[in-house]
Amino acid sequence: MERVQYSLERSLPQLKLLDEHAILSKEELRSVTNQRQNFEARLIRRQAEKADFVRYLDFESDLNSLIVLRARERSREAVERVRAGDEDARSRLLPRTFFAKQAASYSAQCVAIFERLVRKFRWDVDAWIRYLSWAKSRKMRVVAGRIYARALALHPSRPDLWLSAADYELNSHADTTAARALLQRGLRMNPLIDAQDEEARGLKRARTHSGARTAREPGALRWQLTEYEQGVLRLWVEYMRMELVFVERLRRRWRVLGLDSGDAPAPSSSGSLSEAQHAAQSVALDAPSEDEDDEVAFAEAAVDADVPADEDEALKEAPASSNVSSVRPTAGVAVPAGHQQIMSGSIPLVVLENSKRELPPSVQLYLYVALLELFSAFPFFDSTVIQRWGQVLSLRTSAGAHGSGDRLRSRLMQRVLDMVQTMQSEWDGAGALAAYVLSGVYPLYHALSSATPAFTDEHAPPASQAERELADNAYLHGASQLCATYSWVVDGLYAYAAVPASLRHDKTATGQYDPWHLCRPVLFLLQVLRRRLVIEEEEAPLEEAQALPALASHEATEGVAWQPTPYLTMLMQAGDLPSLVQAAVTQFRSADVADEAHNLAFYTVLQYLRTPSRSGIDEPNLLAYLERVSTRQEASLARQVPFVAVEALARSLGDHSLAWTDVEALVDAHNTDPRAWLLYERAARRETSPASPLTFSWSDKEANEASAAHKAWIQILERCTQAAHFHEDTTAPVWGLLSAWMHTPVAKPIDTSYVSRTMARRTLWLEYLAWVQDAAIAAPPAHAHAASEWAWALGKEAVQKTGAVLASSQLVSTARAHAQALHDDIVVRFLARSDSVPARKQRHGTEAGRDAALRFALSSSSASVACWLDLAHATAHADTESEATMAHAVRLYKRATDQAERERDLTLVTTAWLAYLSYLARTRRDMAAALRELPTATTRIRTLGGDEAVVAFEAAWRASSTSS
Repeated sequence: MERVQYSLERSLPQLKLLDEHAILSKEELRSVTNQRQNFEARLIRRQAEKADFVRYLDFESDLNSLIVLRARERSREAVERVRAGDEDARSRLLPRTFFAKQAASYSAQCVAIFERLVRKFRWDVDAWIRYLSWAKSRKMRVVAGRIYARALALHPSRPDLWLSAADYELNSHADTTAARALLQRGLRMNPLIDAQDEEARGLKRARTHSGARTAREPGALRWQLTEYEQGVLRLWVEYMRMELVFVERLRRRWRVLGLDSGDAPAPSSSGSLSEAQHAAQSVALDAPSEDEDDEVAFAEAAVDADVPADEDEALKEAPASSNVSSVRPTAGVAVPAGHQQIMSGSIPLVVLENSKRELPPSVQLYLYVALLELFSAFPFFDSTVIQRWGQVLSLRTSAGAHGSGDRLRSRLMQRVLDMVQTMQSEWDGAGALAAYVLSGVYPLYHALSSATPAFTDEHAPPASQAERELADNAYLHGASQLCATYSWVVDGLYAYAAVPASLRHDKTATGQYDPWHLCRPVLFLLQVLRRRLVIEEEEAPLEEAQALPALASHEATEGVAWQPTPYLTMLMQAGDLPSLVQAAVTQFRSADVADEAHNLAFYTVLQYLRTPSRSGIDEPNLLAYLERVSTRQEASLARQVPFVAVEALARSLGDHSLAWTDVEALVDAHNTDPRAWLLYERAARRETSPASPLTFSWSDKEANEASAAHKAWIQILERCTQAAHFHEDTTAPVWGLLSAWMHTPVAKPIDTSYVSRTMARRTLWLEYLAWVQDAAIAAPPAHAHAASEWAWALGKEAVQKTGAVLASSQLVSTARAHAQALHDDIVVRFLARSDSVPARKQRHGTEAGRDAALRFALSSSSASVACWLDLAHATAHADTESEATMAHAVRLYKRATDQAERERDLTLVTTAWLAYLSYLARTRRDMAAALRELPTATTRIRTLGGDEAVVAFEAAWRASSTSS
């Protein structure tokens, strides 16, 4: 208890001060002492919790607020009484030192608590962040600097701490030199190591941070980064932001002093780079000259001895601003060469060159795209800025070097493009595609230059805003905040590299990365461009959506509300959009590439540009131009890529301009491709002439005609549903999926039947069953009985034929999964339509038809466990709750559990039994039946997985039964 007593005695001066001036009563002072004693007793426990420290700090904060509030209210009342002539009220006036002493006491008390907190939980970064936030809120610069130094010494692999410290120096102290030193040291302490390159050089793998070493992925580009790697990339981007802030502050200062160099060319001497670096270290903005607040100075003096300084203080490398001789050019003095290098953007270019050497090639594409976003949105004066959501900001000044900021921005962005081009030698094919697509879409990404007039739309700030910006630097202040934990410039990019679930689900081969490796950069870059051109209502926050131009809604034909960004609107109003699209197409065509991947990438970009809800381009003439270009591209690709030919003919089918000879030529060339046969089937069913192979009607010759149409269907299905054909599905047509997705309006389901073999085969079989069912339903009354029996027989035949494919030993891995999925779909459709034919329904009854179909499926099909569970769930939740329906559900659940046990798959067995028991307990509300089945379930699970599996199963069952 001596430690508790010592801590309480430290607060005696504060209590005496409050008692002397009657701010708190005797009872309140006693209560404060008792509460502090309780808190102190909790802190000295062996297993003290961080929450105890937090509650103690909250108590001190609330107490300080109460004291200050009462003191100010008392002072206000005393002043009013003195002004009213009451001289006795002067005795109630508080001395001028009261608030300073109270601030010092409060700060000392909190510092003592925080110091014990960070010593107790030194590895908890949140504790340090709380300490830093409190010190910065109190404007305690010395204390905050020491805390940063100690926190960084303990946590050097936390990029967010380095960024927070640099932001504090850059914006709170206006000390660019200190911020630069912090960020440079942070980058040295947090390198990213390419494990593949390290092994290739035969180096010994050293232990490092868990996220510092890149994980293995196919190819040279990576798309899924660890949290640590994202932090390091953010550190590089924010380092570049800091250098841009430094350059822009100098540019604005020299503009005010009349020394803006404008278009003066940068010196080309060999020492220009060293001159720029020397100037960067010797030129800094003056720190603010405001006097320290009395309370803050008094408080810092009171806690100076309580906050230790780290011996290896991280901030020692950054010299204070007061020790740097800042250069202040005056009128008539020529700008030194080194300073001219700064004005021309040499320092950011040096940072860009360093990133090429320090970062592994696998993560560089993210960095380059993030830097393009940063350069585009940074508020250089004398430029036009494209902010987030494509909002346009004009900072063109009315006097001076017009467009100097645009020229600087163009120089930086062009250097990034050059870096991407030079990295192709170190990247693989995906990297080459990234460089190809980025250079092609760049004319649309940032079309502004010094020759572009200022944007004068009523929803954007006028050109006179530039003069106001030079006076108050509001936009520059917002852009100079270093993002420690999240930045839309870099962190918002990771979502765009993820392949949408609508393209992955049951449409591609298995594997976490392949086969999307080549398509991923194209998807990523087009998604980034889409953010620049189009805004959907659900994307922009409410306040930002209200600030956008009130344009006409484009939702009638696309099915989703979208609108072009202000940037795209500006291009359309200026009439520049057609020339920019043509420039992009020319750039794609001028690239000296002829391989299939590059041509497919260009084809995908064209599909994107042709979709208004994705690209924002809805001018009819421009869309017609893109369609002509796409048609020519299709003609060159159709000979090697089947899905391109199928898609082209499918569009002709939709336009009613398809020639039957083209369809026949397609199926002759690709006679085992279900995509070609799907087009053949749909074109044949659309034909109204008797020559169509699928023409069908119930007439006096119905037997012969039905036989002919049925033979045509069987011939189509057999040519693409053999065991060997499923192996062709293992290489998923990802380019076709991507191009179809890009050409599908947003918020509409994507139809991949013409580009995916798996989906085309499934669609063929389902349309065949629909054809059979429709033909039976449309039969005249005289043939109703024969039609229903005919449909019933063909449905059973479809189940048997697709199930027979699974018996082949050729089916393995993905091929078997695709064949199983097809058979499951046929079984589900057969059971769903088992009682929909009127004649059979009248003869056998609804329940009898379902029972017969279920008996056949259980005895003759090879459906998977997942299929039986889905059917059981659908049957259990059907609208009818008859005894027959419940009996069907039980049979399906029993089949699922038995089949899972035969396959000896513990996960499937557990899932099936949990679903069955949940049905009994929750759906049928028969807990007694569930408890009777529970011992059987545990016995069978113990046989497969042992006691541990039983424990896990029983825990899951208890959780399920409790929630019900």
